[in-house]
Parts: sequence; structure tokens; C-alpha cells
Amino acid sequence: MSVSLSNLAGAGWQFFTDSGTPLSGGLLYTYAAGTTTPQTTYTSGTGATPNSNPIVLNSAGRVPNQIWTTDGLSYKLVLQTSLAVQIFSQDNISGTNDFTGPFATLAASGGSNLIGFIQTGTGAVATTLQVKVRQTVSAFDYMTSAQITAVQSYAFTTPVTAALQAAIDAAWVMKADLFIPSGGYLVTGLTLPGTYPTLDQRDRAFRMYGQGYGNPFSNLNTGGTVLKSVTDAPVIVDRSFGGGSNAQGTYEIDHIRFDGTSTTPVVQFYGFYGTSSFHNNVVYQRSTGDGVKILYAATAWFHENYVFNKDYVTTGLGAARTGIGFNFPCTDDAGLVTFSKNTSRGFLTAYKLGGGAGVPYSAMIEKSECSNVYNGIILSGTRKAVIDSNYMEGIDGGKAIENLGTYSTITNNLIFSGASFGIDSRLALNRGSVIKGNIIALGSVVSAQGIALAGAYGQEVTGNSISCTDGTASQLGIFVDVIGKVDVHANAFDPKETWTGSGASKVGYTSTCLIQGIITGQSNNVDFPILSQGAVSLAYVALTGANVAANVLTVPDGGYFVVTAAAPVTVNSLDAGIIPNRQITFRTANANMTFADTAQIFLSAAFTGPGAISFVVERLGGLSYAYETSRTVF
Repeated sequence: MSVSLSNLAGAGWQFFTDSGTPLSGGLLYTYAAGTTTPQTTYTSGTGATPNSNPIVLNSAGRVPNQIWTTDGLSYKLVLQTSLAVQIFSQDNISGTNDFTGPFATLAASGGSNLIGFIQTGTGAVATTLQVKVRQTVSAFDYMTSAQITAVQSYAFTTPVTAALQAAIDAAWVMKADLFIPSGGYLVTGLTLPGTYPTLDQRDRAFRMYGQGYGNPFSNLNTGGTVLKSVTDAPVIVDRSFGGGSNAQGTYEIDHIRFDGTSTTPVVQFYGFYGTSSFHNNVVYQRSTGDGVKILYAATAWFHENYVFNKDYVTTGLGAARTGIGFNFPCTDDAGLVTFSKNTSRGFLTAYKLGGGAGVPYSAMIEKSECSNVYNGIILSGTRKAVIDSNYMEGIDGGKAIENLGTYSTITNNLIFSGASFGIDSRLALNRGSVIKGNIIALGSVVSAQGIALAGAYGQEVTGNSISCTDGTASQLGIFVDVIGKVDVHANAFDPKETWTGSGASKVGYTSTCLIQGIITGQSNNVDFPILSQGAVSLAYVALTGANVAANVLTVPDGGYFVVTAAAPVTVNSLDAGIIPNRQITFRTANANMTFADTAQIFLSAAFTGPGAISFVVERLGGLSYAYETSRTVF
């Protein structure tokens, strides 16, 4: 039930219910602007006897949320009865001396619960300011004015761990988002909410977000939302558990800068499950620990983050670098974790998937970047990992991509010079991997290898482009030492001529290598596919005397032809098409076709069947020149 206030034709005023029933006992307060002490109190009239103490509005200039009383001062009007509290504003005034209805109907209690709120637009329902503002929690709600001032100064001299932790815990209980306004927050370690294992909380969702961080390469910490710790512990961590559980629901963390100085990770997740995401953040490690470490995750998403350590602009450190930018050891089997559009800089290893007790299935690193690291990406025990369209520069002597998984797909990556290995896929148990469409620069790194295969089988290495600084010693574009099936062909090398460095080669393999499949051969600046330990089945193509015109035999595509001529015919030349250096065999079924020794067919003597004769056919100046390699007569 709501209550309204009406003037009664100059006779005074009175409270009425929304059904028109007069009420008594209500109080009408007026407040001076900015005060909480009533200036004047009016008591409602009863029945047909309204209160005769007049309240007169200033019709010449009404002020929202204020009225004019007989003393000529501006006041705020609050109406309270035993049923409800109402606040009147100019919007409720229909005439000089009429109040037609309340701006909001509120519970009869004090504090912010006396302040009403209604959204614009049709269908909006009146509520209280308290209900409205509690829909989102702010970190400032749990801080003193002195703490807020310190945070906004970015001085990092006043610890606010307890206050910020209280805000995190409250937002979790309220099932509300936590907003962390711009400022520098000095903390000694925060813990994400959750009470696993004492309570299954898979129904929970928690988001913590800030106001960004400016240029991610700046470490001044003078803008945006910065959570900083100088203790040897993570800046933030979730609840620890035995692994493999999703009992803590879903987290989303975004637009925050995490600044740590620790031998531990700056950000550590024991369990990051479901649609959880960590995005649009900056992580800065000032000591030797990792950037972000995820012990267990499934179907989670890490995207558009920048992760640095103190050495991100320093070159030439090599294996002396420390930490891992994104470390996903995987304590239990998990699938479909995606890293997309991230940057990792300065670490010993930019990204590492696997290496724990579990297997990461179908994990992906895509469209990401690394720079000034020793190793780029390491796959350790992964299955069907996808490494696609990444950008790698400043690999400081290590491996751009090391494939220690199985059935990996490594495609379309751009790898600049500096690595000892562009793609190292030499794990003895590796199988079924596809390495395709990558661009790899070896530069002038001595003994560098573009793609290395060893001890693995069932791998496809096609369509890659590998360049070097010609004259650099012992470089190998592709090195193959495989006892098993491989397909290594259609790769491009720059320079395309034979590499001149001592011991350098576009393609190399050991004398003990037992390749089964297609491999790239080289001779006199020419690269060509060769078949190792395989069989070739030549398609059967039938020819007749009709294929000979003016003593020229037109040879269609193929390698093996059976010739049956109904009448005697002589062949003085072949038209073998534009494919150069073809190997062709003719089996003549009768004695009606004769191959003559001419200027375009080079024979030891004319050949007439029945029998078989083989040629190597070269294409020169638009003509086919056939050279006999073998013959037999039946």
C-alpha cells in the first residue's frame, strides 16, 4: 500500500491510501538541503478534519526534491506513516498546492533505504537506491576515506589487503560483480572466493574487473587499476584443491594490472573451469617466478593479455632467463583450453602446455606473440594441440616451438631469426603431427635448423618457407632422421639455389635414416620430391595408331602406355606436353608401331614391337626430346 498527500480546497491537507481512505497519525517532515535534522514537523489531520497548517509551494520556481513552506525557505519533503515512507519531488507536483503521488514507495526504515530510484523507460519498477547500488560491489565500499585517498595517489604505501579481500568475499556471497576502480592497491596476496571442498559451488559465477591499465608496456603503475605485491607470493590465487575439480564455478577476471615480485607466479589458478576467462589484463613479474600458472583448467579461455618479466627489453641473456609466461602443467586430464591474442615477453619460456600428471587435450595457442624469450612454445605430453598463426621474434638461442606432444598441428606461424630450432619435433614417440604453412627465418645462427624430425612417424611437413643468411655454416632447412612414415615436400627455401655455407643444406638426413614416404631431394639448385621405400603404381593408358599424326605421337598425362596399332605407323617425335623430364614407358602390343632414331628420339637403333621401351623425355624450346633408357623385345 502506498500513501499520497492532498490539499483539500484550501482547508488544509491530509494523508490518503491509494484506495482513497483517509489516514491519521502520519508525519510530514521538511529538511533543509544537505541536512538530516527535520526543520518542521506536520501531523496529518484525521477523517474530515485535515491539518490546517498550510504548506505553500513556490509556483514561480520549483526546485526538484524541494518545496517552499510558509517561512520562505527551500526544504526537502519526506512523508512518513506507519505504512510507508515517501519522497516527493517536483515530478509529483500537479498544481501549486497539490501533491498527486509519491516519487517512490519505500520500507519504513532509515538510512539509504529512504532514497528511492526508478529507471527511465516504460515498465520500470520503483526500487531503493540501496538495492540498486548493491547490484555491483565496489572495492571502495570496504575502504576508509584515507585508504581510498592512498589508492588514488598510486603511492603504494598503504596496505589495503584486508579491505580488498573483504570486497572480494562480499561480492561472492552477494553473487555480484566486483568493480575495482582506478588506483594503486598495495596487497600482500589475495584469494579468490570459494569454499571447496566443504561445499559444491558449481552454480557460482564471479567476475572481478578494473578500469584498465593504459599502455601495457608501461610499468610506471600510475594509471588504471593496479594490484601490486612486493612479497614473495602470488598477487592473487584461488582456493587450493586436489585437482581435477570444477566445484568453484566460473571466474572472469579482466582489465586489471597485476604487479608482483616473487619466485612464485604472479597469478596462480588451481582450478579454472568451464567458461572461466582471464582477459585484457597485464601481468608483470619483477623477480624470477612465472607470470600466470594454471594447474588445472578445462574449456577455459585466456585472451588479450600481456605478460612480462623484468627482462622483457633485454637481449642476449639466452638460457639465463627465468620463469614461464603462461604455464599450464595440467595436474589432471583436461581439454579445450585456449590461449588467444596474448603477448609473453622476457621469460625463459613464453608458453608451456603440459608437463604435469595430466594430459592437455586439444589445447590451442593462436594469434599470440612472444619476444625476447629463450624458448617460444613448448608442448609437453599434449595430445592434438593446435599451434596456429603465432608471431615470434627475438628467440634468444632456444627453440621457437618444441613439439613433445602427439598429433600436434603446427601451422601458419611466423618465426624470425635467433632460434637454434624453428620447430623441433624430434620426440621418439611423436606421431601424426602436421607442420604446415610456417615461415621460418634462420638468419645467421650457426647450426640452426628450421624443422627437425627424428624418431617420429606419420608426420606431414609441407608448404613451409625457410630462409637463411647464405654462407652460414651447418644450417639445415629441414633435417630428417626418421624411422617411419613421413611426407616432406612442397616446402620453399630462400635462397632457392644450393646453400653455400659449410655443411649447410636445404634438406638433410642421415645415412641410417629409413624414411618411408616422400622426401625432398636436391641436385644442381633444383629441389624435387623423391619416394623412399615406397612403390609407384603407374596408371594404364591405351594408345592406338590414331594418336600418331604426321609421324608425331601425342602422349597424354601418365607414365605407362599400351600401344595397339591396326596398321603400320612410324614415330619420329613425341609431343609429351609441358611437364619437363618425364619418365615414360611404351608397351607395343604388335609390330605395327616403329620408333625411329631421329633428331628428337635418341635410340641405339629403331624399335619395333611387340615389346617395351622406356624414355626420359625432356622439354626444350617447346619440343620434346626422348632418350631411350631401356628396351626389351618379346
